[in-house]
Amino acid sequence: MPKHGHPDKADIAAQLVRRADEWIRHAEPKDLLRVMLRGGLSPVIVEEDGRILTGIALSDRAGMLSGVGMIWKDLTAAETLAIFAQVWGASDPPASIDSQEAWLAADSSAQAGARRFLHDEVDENIALFGACVDEWLGSNQR
Repeated sequence: MPKHGHPDKADIAAQLVRRADEWIRHAEPKDLLRVMLRGGLSPVIVEEDGRILTGIALSDRAGMLSGVGMIWKDLTAAETLAIFAQVWGASDPPASIDSQEAWLAADSSAQAGARRFLHDEVDENIALFGACVDEWLGSNQR
């Protein structure tokens, strides 16, 4: 929110974190799985009529938030999802990536676990949200 004519970094970053939490709460299972397997979260920050508006989108473009939420890279997706499923108390995920989306959509424990995991990832990466705001402020200097 503008303060004395200038956006306040902390306010914008906090707003962006809230948008990430909202995105996670409302995301479709296919989007949750996409973020866990390939990443892709992207900040949206725009100034409109003197107000700063924020959001979270999915993007294939590499950026500061694109790796947030990605599961371990040293194991296959099937191996990692099987470990997560045990932790979440969910059913065993299928090995096929094509079937994993349907599994996540059908298993409410897996969905809840995925959402908790992604919320934790956001909490652990709060500094990145501030860095996104710094980048935006730098590119929007008048």
